[in-house]
Amino acid sequence: MKGFGSNDRKIKNSEDIKITTAQKDKLISNAFSFHSSGRIKQAAEIYNFLIKNKIYDPRVFINLGTIYSNLKQFDKAILLFDESIKKFPKSLEAYINLANVMLIKGKSDNAKKVLNKVIELNPNYLRPYSNMAGILVGEGDFEKAESFLRKSLEINPKDINTLVNLACVLKDLGNSNQAERFLRDALVINPKSDTALINLGAVLNELGKIDEGEEVLKKALTVNPNSPIALNNLGNILSKKNKNSEAELVYRKAIELKSDFSLAYDNLGSLLSKQGNLIAAEKFTEKAINYNPKFELAYVNLGSIKIDLDKLAEAEELFLSAIEINENYKYAYSNLFRLYEKTNSLKKLKDKIDSFEKNKFIINEILMFKARICFREKDFTTAKSLIDQVSNEWIKKTDHHTNILFWSFKAFIEEKVKNFDEAFKCFERSQLNLKYENFNPEVFQNYIKTYRRNLDNKNFVVKNIPLKKNEFSLVFLIGFPRSGTTLLDTILRSHPEIDVVEEKPLINSVERVMKSKFKYNLDELHKLTSSEQNFLRNYYLEILRNNCDNKNAKILIDKFPFQTVCLPLINLLFPNSKIIFTHRNPYDTVLSCFQQSFEPNNAMSNFRSIESASKIYDLTMSIWLDYKTKLKINYISSKYEDLIEDFDSHILKVLNFLDVTWDENIKNYRNTAHKRGKINTPSSSQVVQPLYKSSIAKWKNYEKYFTNSKKYLDKWKKYFKY
Repeated sequence: MKGFGSNDRKIKNSEDIKITTAQKDKLISNAFSFHSSGRIKQAAEIYNFLIKNKIYDPRVFINLGTIYSNLKQFDKAILLFDESIKKFPKSLEAYINLANVMLIKGKSDNAKKVLNKVIELNPNYLRPYSNMAGILVGEGDFEKAESFLRKSLEINPKDINTLVNLACVLKDLGNSNQAERFLRDALVINPKSDTALINLGAVLNELGKIDEGEEVLKKALTVNPNSPIALNNLGNILSKKNKNSEAELVYRKAIELKSDFSLAYDNLGSLLSKQGNLIAAEKFTEKAINYNPKFELAYVNLGSIKIDLDKLAEAEELFLSAIEINENYKYAYSNLFRLYEKTNSLKKLKDKIDSFEKNKFIINEILMFKARICFREKDFTTAKSLIDQVSNEWIKKTDHHTNILFWSFKAFIEEKVKNFDEAFKCFERSQLNLKYENFNPEVFQNYIKTYRRNLDNKNFVVKNIPLKKNEFSLVFLIGFPRSGTTLLDTILRSHPEIDVVEEKPLINSVERVMKSKFKYNLDELHKLTSSEQNFLRNYYLEILRNNCDNKNAKILIDKFPFQTVCLPLINLLFPNSKIIFTHRNPYDTVLSCFQQSFEPNNAMSNFRSIESASKIYDLTMSIWLDYKTKLKINYISSKYEDLIEDFDSHILKVLNFLDVTWDENIKNYRNTAHKRGKINTPSSSQVVQPLYKSSIAKWKNYEKYFTNSKKYLDKWKKYFKY
């Protein structure tokens, strides 16, 4: 090892030399110089030489311990920090470093004891408070972390790091208003603190101040243009504002700057999933997990994507993996339980609840789903008892998705025990999905009216031209949501010659191609040439085949209730197709739509109140009447109440219309429903039950809430002869 003085001399063994104070100081100075310049080996040799020669200095122990820690030789580092503490009990830096190494080794309790000792030695020393808070945040104990950070702030009210860290903890505790205040205090001290700006942008997003949040994050990017976290947070706001293309660009830039940025991969996956690009969403969320195998939220998000891709077994494993990573991760439990309930796997749900029964962190999730099981098993009294035990504090603090689900479950239970006013209040709460802020009911209303304008154009002519013979007959199952389409779908798909493609937006895909490729609006169907029509026809048939399960089916049914609206396009492309139009008592239909927690979109945003649901019902039925009169459609009506009252006769009528013979398997439709796994409608729990009449005239229990809706519904009640 090179020593001080001449570069050619070596340090002699301790037996051969006596070191003066001046030489000791020179050795320490050289070691520090080597250390700070990155010449770690030379620094370590001098540190070891000094210790062997019993020349003790707290800085020597601490620096050599730090070198061993960086080399991942943690046991050696611990010995050095311990030795420093023994010889220099008031050297606080050694305690801090010892705590850090213990934390790395997974000994968080020991680390906390060491940090508490530092606080005992010097209550005004800042570092142990922030380090202790960091450990507590990692353990999920945000309340204790907050108390340590507040003590730190009492010592130094102008410490920016403490202000920012306290704000982050408060945000995680749900106190975003306080978090905003501390971040603004930090920015008074340093207006160009990119860390404070980045976190303020995220907090403003939480508070719904998204325009201000966007501006703050853009300011952070002027301070540090290459901040991946600022770009990621900006992407979150842009996504919230439905600026999806811009959001995707900033997420991708964040990933470009930090290729292992798992949070940005997960957020990009969520954005793509929201846009319906499930394959790409799956890929990016998988990358989030690859870069951070302990990222429990990414496991849950990927599980949700897998559900949409009908990969239910994989979804289940992902939720279980999230629970394995963090046994107290409530969001994973609620998603797992919801998967079992939604797929009618009630035995699995019961077994899992039993296995997790002792976990005190998920008491409320267990109560909620136990109540749902009792509801499904028609033990409504017990269901009511269980749902009422759920903590009000938990209801306020749980994630938004679970909160909406809770109110939906409670509403149906209250209805069954005849607490109709309480049920109605719960249904109203179940409609408070924040995602609806991104949608506008008028968009769908205008969509309907745009289609209707085709009928007023004299150039819009549907010709019964001979089409190329398909290997199957094409049928569209339409009507209005909650009018019995899912029950009829499940019954018909039980026939070996019939397959049903359930609620896939196939016609919407054709609309997008028509707009992007041929540049026509929905009220310009008359402009489509024969070749363009043929292109769209073949495009639709291809995606229809790709989405069907029974490749040998002679009849393919495209079931999507609101495709009633799209009949001009359907009729133009497929004039020989058959239409099954379902209907139900208008009052019951509207009530049922209001009672469902649909996935928000522009169409479903019309169902958030009885009155708005009645208006869209009136508009849809009016357009159906126009289409039935002015288009050449081959249709049959299926009345839900007739299906319930006289199953065989009604289904035989539909089968005759479809030109297929009766098959006894039709009566086993409940088995068909059980085998399907995921059913893409709120009726998933209902179609596995025997036919029941309790849903007929249910609206009368809520008659007083229809006062403003009679003008929209009475005429259709009369028209459909109810």
